[in-house]
Amino acid sequence: MKTTQKELKKMIRNQECSIQDKELFLSSAYQNYMTSLAKAATGRYRNGLQVIMEWNEAPDAGIAYTDNYKIHANAANPITQSLPSRYLRSQSLTGLGGHEIGHLLYTDFTSLGLYLTSMKSGSFYPEAPTFPQPLFEQHLEEITEAMESKDAASCMTLQQCAATLNNILEDVYIESRMCDSYAGTFRQGILLNNLRFAEQMPSIQDQIDKGYQEYAIIVNLIICYCKAGTINNLSGYTGPYLDSLEDCIPFIDDCLYEEDGKERFRATNQLLTILWSYIKPLIKETQKKLDESDEEDALETLKDILGKQIKGGQPLPSGRGGQMPKNAPKGKQGKPSEGFHSLSPETRQAGLTEVQDVLAEEGSRIALAKTTAILDENNPGVTYNHQYAGSGYEKSAKDLFDILNHVAAEKAEEQYEQEMTEELQKAADDIRYGDAHQGIHVTIHRIQRVSEGQIANYQTVARPLLQASKRLQSSIAPLLKAEAEGGKMKNLLFGKRLDMHALHHNDGTIFSHTRLPSEEQKLAVGLLIDESGSMSDEHRITHARKTAIVLYDFCKSLNIPVTIYGHSTDGAGVALYSYAEFDSLDSTDRYRLMDMSARGGNRDGAALRFVAEHLVGRPEQQKLLILISDGQPADYGYYGTEAEADLRGIKKEYEKKGITLFAAAIGSDKENIKRIYKEGFLDITKLEDLPKNLTLLVKQYLK
Repeated sequence: MKTTQKELKKMIRNQECSIQDKELFLSSAYQNYMTSLAKAATGRYRNGLQVIMEWNEAPDAGIAYTDNYKIHANAANPITQSLPSRYLRSQSLTGLGGHEIGHLLYTDFTSLGLYLTSMKSGSFYPEAPTFPQPLFEQHLEEITEAMESKDAASCMTLQQCAATLNNILEDVYIESRMCDSYAGTFRQGILLNNLRFAEQMPSIQDQIDKGYQEYAIIVNLIICYCKAGTINNLSGYTGPYLDSLEDCIPFIDDCLYEEDGKERFRATNQLLTILWSYIKPLIKETQKKLDESDEEDALETLKDILGKQIKGGQPLPSGRGGQMPKNAPKGKQGKPSEGFHSLSPETRQAGLTEVQDVLAEEGSRIALAKTTAILDENNPGVTYNHQYAGSGYEKSAKDLFDILNHVAAEKAEEQYEQEMTEELQKAADDIRYGDAHQGIHVTIHRIQRVSEGQIANYQTVARPLLQASKRLQSSIAPLLKAEAEGGKMKNLLFGKRLDMHALHHNDGTIFSHTRLPSEEQKLAVGLLIDESGSMSDEHRITHARKTAIVLYDFCKSLNIPVTIYGHSTDGAGVALYSYAEFDSLDSTDRYRLMDMSARGGNRDGAALRFVAEHLVGRPEQQKLLILISDGQPADYGYYGTEAEADLRGIKKEYEKKGITLFAAAIGSDKENIKRIYKEGFLDITKLEDLPKNLTLLVKQYLK
């Protein structure tokens, strides 16, 4: 099968158009890209951190989370998938990864564990809040009384509500730190997600109409305010939820950018007190569940209510076994920039305006809902900066294009491999194998895509073998180069042209010859390896594999066309294993060689005829076919003198067609193999010499 690079590029372009989000975002190339971003931010603090891409379209599926060792991102989440272009969807996923990295770097998990444990035990940490307002003092008294009485429903509910509120505040802090530290891709993705989140948040009236818990509604307003500085108030709601949010805002603003996480614990305690009237109905439901079942069921019910009705709740990272993760050293030691504390909510809104321009440029943006701007005396509105010129998006787009091209290339190469295998199988079916193989089917096996394990195994064993190949290349490469480039040959005994500068020679070497540059290939090589079960003895298959690695590298480095096959038998007949093809376009044939192994029987004649036919059509002047075997043919109905006669006939037939055949005997049955192949017999006494000897044989035919 002959396919030009131009045709392959066309196949790649066609694949690019057909690749869906799921295929792209779940590809190893995209996962490696996301992992490289995570390692760039955390590499020396979080060795082994990996990003795992997932695809879950279920309504209750999570968005992203980390277990402290792996970051899991759901590429099918509704925020990401609502974006109008693949580029923006990729930015969104990068933002999700950046969010989780922010927690690993900047969240104080030790203090958080102490805070939540104290709350469950019935006490505030670091201390109880104080309020000048009588209403909130009354709330605090009621909370204190419930906590001191160790009321299980109250303490459990307060702990879960505290975890939710603190996570919201911590999200803003760690995202701001990430935007401050990584002003490129992470910042853009985080801001994009926050904008889309704010747009998709149900309005206050919608939440009321759908029967949301009162606590869930007010918390959703807090999330929207923290992320975007606005709330979705399309219906013009003016009730108590807005009043409660106004009461919370001063405490929220005071803690969001504090490096000391205790300030957010203090703010959480104050928010719990302000929102006490919304929390009490949850406590009643928790108590009811406790009366009906055990504490574990009651806790799961409470988490289910909060998880389904509170939007955008990416869970905090958890360590193995559900424990709190360890702090990253950078999270403890890294300092924000000098201007970090000036990141006001207005600054957040300005950042969101940037991504609004990008969305407008990409098109199909969700229509802006009417919002209540909490920060600007309830004056709604969005400011567009039409002079915005971008901030690093170009590189992100190039990254995504490169990944898409990589995935498309993989698919195109896989398609090419499939088509080539089908052509090889058709060629195998068209060959007349002779009476000795009547009724025997030949099946071509070729790995479509090599595995990571095969690549790793090759890299483990290849280095000394490739060094041996380079040593063998060193003496022949200059000769081949000179032949390809042409030049003047001097000091010849015979010729048509006298070399006037050599007439003084006494040995008669007075002629010269000008050789024109040659583009003609002199040699094509085929290697056929016996993969019968007996090849496992004395590591014969291992030495054969080493030979294939050396010979393949030798030929490819010197631009010698080479094909390598293994053969055995199975229940279906003759099994041929295509490892390297003349027309292979990818660079992975070398890794396919690692699949070579001892298998079943060996029906040499059918395999030999197929590879010989493969060589016959080549345009090179010389065609060399090498068979590595440890014994005579051994298959059902194919052995002894009949098999020998078949092989002698095949050898004679293809010698007439210009193919030189050698059989390297590496087993105990050498005399029989010598009798079959005669002058084409190679006695390999020391298996260690097999790679060198066969490569030297090929080298001999190049001179």
